[in-house]
Amino acid sequence: MKRISHQLINVPLDFKVACAIYKLDMQEVLQIFIDHITLYDSICREYNEGFSEATRTVSEYVLAKKTKFSEGKAFLNCRDLAVENVQKIIELAKKQSGKAQSKRKISKIYVNRLFRMMNPVYISSDRIYLDEDNVLLLNPDFCVICELHNCYPKQILENFMGRISLAESIAKKGLKLSVYNLAMDLFMKFTNGFARKSTVILHLTDMEIDFYERMEEIRLEIYIVRSLKERIAILQDFYFSHYQNLNP
Repeated sequence: MKRISHQLINVPLDFKVACAIYKLDMQEVLQIFIDHITLYDSICREYNEGFSEATRTVSEYVLAKKTKFSEGKAFLNCRDLAVENVQKIIELAKKQSGKAQSKRKISKIYVNRLFRMMNPVYISSDRIYLDEDNVLLLNPDFCVICELHNCYPKQILENFMGRISLAESIAKKGLKLSVYNLAMDLFMKFTNGFARKSTVILHLTDMEIDFYERMEEIRLEIYIVRSLKERIAILQDFYFSHYQNLNP
């Protein structure tokens, strides 16, 4: 691997606000996202909680940014071997018998082979900095996917964070509009404890209790607002005000 890059990730304000409201650690959220992105699940059509949302979020980003097929540059010098190992993962994903967890585990044998044979173009290290103190670890599955799709880790992480907006999600639900957003679906799983290691019992301050009560009230108050743009703006102002109070 090359020398560690200290290029920091740009964290969108809406993502910071969402994590603050639900008292989530941003590093933990992003690490879980990274750890649920696998080459196996990018091929498998079967739904696997967490893995499907994370991996398909990446797939949607890749499809949206590409205008035409582009072969992974990192595998140009070992194309035949790369194809052979990807084909093994495809066979596993299509196999009817066996549990997804077991097949995913077996797939890592081929992912590790791909990881060792590739000549990295977009991955400069096995880690990336969220900020000066917090590091995110990049596993072979994530690294291989970045190289196969010619994407920098920073792009994939910023795309995920950029799709997290409580204001937009709640505003759309209130107007009964389509809320299809796999990244947001995954984030909400995190708010309910999915894959999180934290066992700390949260203690709410009086200010936070008041805020959560007000959250429910404001959803009723904006019922008469039929403009999606206006609803989002009202909710964003409300959430951001709370965020500022938490981070004076």
